[in-house]
Amino acid sequence: MKFAMREMMIPGATLPERLTWLERTGLDAIELHGPALALPPAELRAIFDDSPIALASLDGGVGLLDPDPAKRAMTKEQIRARIDLAGAIGARGVLLVPQFGRGPALPDLAPLTSGADLERALLIAQLKELVPVAAAAGIPLYLEPLNRYEAYIVNRIEQGMAIAAEVAGEGNLGVMADFFHMGIEEVDIAASVRAAAGRIVHVHVADSNRLLPGRGHLDFGPGFAALKAGGYDGYHGFECRLDDAPNAAVAASMAYLRRVHDAA
Repeated sequence: MKFAMREMMIPGATLPERLTWLERTGLDAIELHGPALALPPAELRAIFDDSPIALASLDGGVGLLDPDPAKRAMTKEQIRARIDLAGAIGARGVLLVPQFGRGPALPDLAPLTSGADLERALLIAQLKELVPVAAAAGIPLYLEPLNRYEAYIVNRIEQGMAIAAEVAGEGNLGVMADFFHMGIEEVDIAASVRAAAGRIVHVHVADSNRLLPGRGHLDFGPGFAALKAGGYDGYHGFECRLDDAPNAAVAASMAYLRRVHDAA
């Protein structure tokens, strides 16, 4: 079982300090989404060459469904740049969040089409542009479903799978499984994971209250069993709030998750 953590959760003022903390605490990888992404690629490459910590993902950016065409174009260029960066520094993939917000930002054009249908079609059209770029670079894209209080267009794994199927392309658009969001949206987490076997490319872990796993009431066992049955061998990335004593708390949470994973 391999563990990663989001960049801005990690104690430290610089990327090397954060990587050192991850190594000392026993984690395997980092997910970059903060100031480290502004560093020159050569500097990032050198930092990771000096560390045993791997690079689980880069965030691609949010804005593919912005009402402003110029901002949509900027987001696509940023995602293309992140794909290139991932290839240059050895990142495993690029994470994509389709949108934030509880409803469409584009206008309702009824009776021709609704704002929601328009945004879904726009998302698919833009992913069809980006997937071949990522495939040519050998970089998977991770489509992340979010819960209904944070987003509306992709809330469940099956919705992400449906979009990936419509995009088709080179098969390198996969779906993320985030236990916090699944705990809100999925009727049966294990069944949803089993139905997506082979297409889940990254996993986030947080408990029911978005604290470290083991601090809430979410049962990780069935989901872990389904991931194992589907052959998932990627990272389990912490995306949650940390306690005041993060070293001991994260170590305890990893031990808890390993016990659950081994028993699943």
